[in-house]
Amino acid sequence: MGDGVTRRDALIAAGAVGAVGAGALGAAGVIGLVSDDDAVPPEALRARVVARAPADDPAAAAWQQANEVVVPLLAQKIAPPFLDAAGVAELRVRALHDGSGLALRLEWEDDSVDDLDGVGRYHDAVAVMLPTRAATTPPPITMGGGGTPVHILQWRATWQRDVDSRGKTGVDQIYPRVVHDVMPDDVLPPETAALYWVGRAAGNPLSLATRETPVEQVVAEGFGTTTHLPSTAARGRGTNEDGRWRVALGVPLEREGAGEPLQPGQTWHAAFAVWLGDRQNRGGRKHYANWIPLHLEERA
Repeated sequence: MGDGVTRRDALIAAGAVGAVGAGALGAAGVIGLVSDDDAVPPEALRARVVARAPADDPAAAAWQQANEVVVPLLAQKIAPPFLDAAGVAELRVRALHDGSGLALRLEWEDDSVDDLDGVGRYHDAVAVMLPTRAATTPPPITMGGGGTPVHILQWRATWQRDVDSRGKTGVDQIYPRVVHDVMPDDVLPPETAALYWVGRAAGNPLSLATRETPVEQVVAEGFGTTTHLPSTAARGRGTNEDGRWRVALGVPLEREGAGEPLQPGQTWHAAFAVWLGDRQNRGGRKHYANWIPLHLEERA
């Protein structure tokens, strides 16, 4: 593009204008559940069938079999706290399934790896939103609505670091020169020391000492209603190379406690969100992409 305007600049500008009409666009651009492959729109994200859906490997060769959909990202200006301006223009999405699990690969530009939280420090993250029930139209883009819940899978760079370090991420890593007193674990039996870690004792997912997965599952019926699901069935892994995050994540098609099964041969919907830690993104200050059709192909 001329006059020094890049494609990235143009997409970000378009996103800022398009945020106002995003809800109308979503209502006009979606399709209902169908089983006839010929009825799947050409712009749909197709989850092709493979021997194993690589939900924990963004570099797996199987991703080359998946079609890629480029999804424009918008600055979230629907409900406070708003994101003032978009810092990334697009998300590249691929999907695969193996008859028992759905996997997606999400890729976006970000040359800053933010995987530690601290005072004024925030993490990179990405999320996929799915309807909980089969319906002809998706729930509201505002993380669902009353009576129309959604199922959300969120990968966090901080949780990835927790998994990779086997629980060795904490204050000492954020502030290498920190000086602290004796910790409960140093002087008390494990069952007694656990009582002093209030968040862990209460079951707060943010306070876990070790993690099985970097992906959290939640359900919601609108902004401010997210409810953590204790299931650890979701899997994922993210890597940052050449200034880009590539994150694979996935969930069983039988979504116990999170929604109806995702049946091959059906077209559902998917929406997305991205957070850039170095730009102070957190909570509602995020980039989002509107609903797109997601078709799970049947095995030939």
